[in-house]
Amino acid sequence: MKRTTKVILSMLLVCSMILSMCVVNVDAASGYKFKYKGISITIGDSATKFIKKAGKPKSKTEKKSCAYGGKDRTYKYSYFTLTTYSKTDNGTEYVNSIVLTSSKVSTKEGIKIGSTEKEVKKKYKKAKENFGVYTVTKGKSKLVITVDKEKVTKIQYLAK
Repeated sequence: MKRTTKVILSMLLVCSMILSMCVVNVDAASGYKFKYKGISITIGDSATKFIKKAGKPKSKTEKKSCAYGGKDRTYKYSYFTLTTYSKTDNGTEYVNSIVLTSSKVSTKEGIKIGSTEKEVKKKYKKAKENFGVYTVTKGKSKLVITVDKEKVTKIQYLAK
C-alpha cells in the first residue's frame, strides 16, 4: 500500500511539473485589445459575440476570400470598421483588422483620433516611427497609429 501511494504521488508530482511548464500568459500572447460596449476583442479572436454586441453596422460587405477558403466581411460602424475572415463560407468569423474612425472610441491606453503625437510617444514608448506612422507590437497583433500635423488621423489593429 505504501509503495502504491509513493508511486501515485510521484506521478502526480511529475504531471504537475509538466503542466507548470505549459502555463502561458494568455493576455500578453493575445495582443492589443479593442473594447466597445463592454466586450473586448483582438486580432484572431472569434468575432461572433462582438458583432452581436456592437449592434447593426451602417454597412456590411462580403466577398470570397482570396487568402482563406471562406469569406471576408467588412462591418462599418459609426466609430470603427471591423474586417473578418472565415475558413468556410458559413464558418466562424475571425477578427482580421479593426480601424478606429472617430474620436468617440480609443485604444486601451486612451489614444484616439485627434490625440497629439506627444501623447502617442508618451503612451507607446517602444513604438517604432517611420514618416509619422507609429507601430507597436504585442502578442499576435500590432497597433499602427498614423500622425499628420502632430495629430492622430488613423488607428489600426492589425495582425503581426
